Amino acid sequence: MEPADQILEHEKKIRNLEQELNDLRQGLAVVSDYYCDLKKASGQQEAVVAVDEVVARPLVDEDLEFESIWRFHEEVLVPDPAARVPCTAMFDAFVRYCTKTGRATVEQEAFEFVFAHMENPQPVLRCGEWAGYRLRPGRT
Repeated sequence: MEPADQILEHEKKIRNLEQELNDLRQGLAVVSDYYCDLKKASGQQEAVVAVDEVVARPLVDEDLEFESIWRFHEEVLVPDPAARVPCTAMFDAFVRYCTKTGRATVEQEAFEFVFAHMENPQPVLRCGEWAGYRLRPGRT
C-alpha cells in the first residue's frame, strides 16, 4: 500500500471514529434527558401523593362525615314543628344509624354543628333539645 493510500485510509478511520464519538455523545444526551424527565416525573408524582395526603383525603373524609349526617337527616328524621328530641338521644340515634348502615360517625360536637345547619326545616337547639324533628319509629 502506498503512503498516500495509507493516509487516506487513516483519515477514513478517523472520520468513522469521530462519527461514532458524535453518535455516542448524542446517545448520552438522550439518556441524560430521559433521566432528567424520570427525575422530574418522580418529583411530580411525589407532589401528587403529598397533595392527596394533605388536601384531598381530608376533604373526602369531611364529605363522608357530612354524608353520614345528611343521610341520617333524610332517612331517620321526620319534620315536626312540635317535636323535641334531647341532644343525647338524637346523637345516640345517629350513632346507631351509622353503626347499622356502616357509615362514618363523628364526635357529638361535630354532629351538632353540622346538624344545626340542615334545612327543610332547620333544626333548632333549645335547652338541650332539638326542636323541629322527631325520630322515625323503627329506623334507628
